[in-house]
Amino acid sequence: MISLDIAVVAVYLGTLVVIGFYLRRHASGSMERFFLAGRRMPGWANGVSYAATMINTDVAPAYCGWTVGVGVAVAWLYFSRFGLALMIGAILFAVFWRRLGLFTSPEFYELRFKGNVGTILRSWIAVRSAFIAIVAWTGAGLIGISKVTGPVFGWSKLETLLLVVPVLLTYVLMSGYIGVVATDIFQSAVIVLGGLVLCFAVLADFGGPAQLLERLSQALGPAATANIPPVDHTELGLVAILAWIVGTSIGYGGDAAPMAGAMEGQRILSCRSTRDASKMFVVSEITLFMMLAIITLPALGALASNPDLYAAPRAEREMVYGGLLAHYMPAGLLGLQIAAMLAAVMSTVSSNLNFGAQVVVNDLYRRHIRTSASEVHYLWFGRTTMLVIMGLGLLVAWKAESLITLAVFMLGLSSAEYAANWAQWWWWRFNKWGRLAASFGGPIVFVLVKFLLFPEASEYIHVLLGIGLTTLLWLAVTLITDPDEKDVLQEFYRKARPLGFWRPVREELGLQGATSLRCPILRGLGLAFLGLGWIACGILSLSDFYVGRFLDGFLLALACVGGAFVFRSLYRRFLAAVEAHTETSY
Repeated sequence: MISLDIAVVAVYLGTLVVIGFYLRRHASGSMERFFLAGRRMPGWANGVSYAATMINTDVAPAYCGWTVGVGVAVAWLYFSRFGLALMIGAILFAVFWRRLGLFTSPEFYELRFKGNVGTILRSWIAVRSAFIAIVAWTGAGLIGISKVTGPVFGWSKLETLLLVVPVLLTYVLMSGYIGVVATDIFQSAVIVLGGLVLCFAVLADFGGPAQLLERLSQALGPAATANIPPVDHTELGLVAILAWIVGTSIGYGGDAAPMAGAMEGQRILSCRSTRDASKMFVVSEITLFMMLAIITLPALGALASNPDLYAAPRAEREMVYGGLLAHYMPAGLLGLQIAAMLAAVMSTVSSNLNFGAQVVVNDLYRRHIRTSASEVHYLWFGRTTMLVIMGLGLLVAWKAESLITLAVFMLGLSSAEYAANWAQWWWWRFNKWGRLAASFGGPIVFVLVKFLLFPEASEYIHVLLGIGLTTLLWLAVTLITDPDEKDVLQEFYRKARPLGFWRPVREELGLQGATSLRCPILRGLGLAFLGLGWIACGILSLSDFYVGRFLDGFLLALACVGGAFVFRSLYRRFLAAVEAHTETSY
């Protein structure tokens, strides 16, 4: 690494530290300020921050690894993984979560179910979020940076961790949530800049988009150049796409602290209004897809140069991104890109640690152990919790090898219970015993399916079976046990004003016909598909332009623009109707 690259990395890291140091005063003095930025964050800032948080350093190696195993159609991976889910969160749930005014999302369970069961659920959600999901994705980020520094500098995993972790902890412990958001926005700009430079460098090497497409076609044929993956593709065929859509979309939004480790709850609750909370998801999806496209498209050059990567093992394919940086990035810009990857670790892990510490302090320590103490005491306990979570994340980073395998396993482990997340919002009859069956039975069902019942089936079949069997389990438990107490259901309805099947509760409260919304869930789901559709058209048009299919790209761009105008109009009207529903005085 030449001196210019070293200087760029030093300046970049120094800038992040300066930002964190400057904003530390905005995060001091209270839990609200440290963990929720005083609930004054605009939706667009939270959306960009959330997208940047999802661009952990595991993303570039993992997604480039997927790209060389799939080809041009790799965008269908993140369409199915995030697209419908984020839109559902925006349209059908964000307003209701923000309305509750909770400090952490696990508090929801004591409001919805009450009593000992509600307390158990709240505590379990906090434990699994902080010590399972957050630990796993923190470890994934640390693995990801080693897969970048290894090919570029020849560093071992140990050498990389010894460099990154001390700097990371210094930054994380200095600034609260407002520092996370501010540095995420700065980081996003750097990721986009570095990614665009790499995109153009690959095209210049091949002589242009048409030449890149020709090389891909000669090497692999239509399988790697089509914009839609083959139905039977092992990495991203119909079953895989269905598993990602069902696994991440079914139930999404009904729990704002899902086991996948995303910090939706913190983003929603820190927004300054219900409308900002909804916009956060839309901005996040647009920003995330743009960054993922910029990151993955250059990997097509590696595939064209080395077609054997198409069938290579996952761990080998995940080294492609580091190789691209080493081959194409010139002095100075290479340092900028490596700095961006280092910052991506800090951004994602700082979000993970901030969120993990928040739920541990609020939903475990303050709820059960030290119920009355000063804000300063709780903040210091939160910082100590961050160190514990980091230590566990290091263990994951040291043991795990493949990011793709880890991602699919976490999908199956978490998604088995997801359908219950919708039931707890949309169905009055869903009770505390059904929630217990889903929360504790789901992971057990998935492990049994994967390792004992169907060990020879594909990993995506494991995901779908886990979801189906767990749903049958909690449905059966719910129907054979008594409904929750009337006063619990009535109190929840008054506070949350949920959509869906709550007619018996409304009638008991004397609220027949109180809402003007008609079929809001179906309308919301249709609007979510429309939202995903216009954004997907825009991303696919970028893919077509990158490989020289200019006419196809132009037509998709037109569809994107037209869809965006229609979506904008329908989204505003639907959001206004939902806000009117929640604000009506009964």
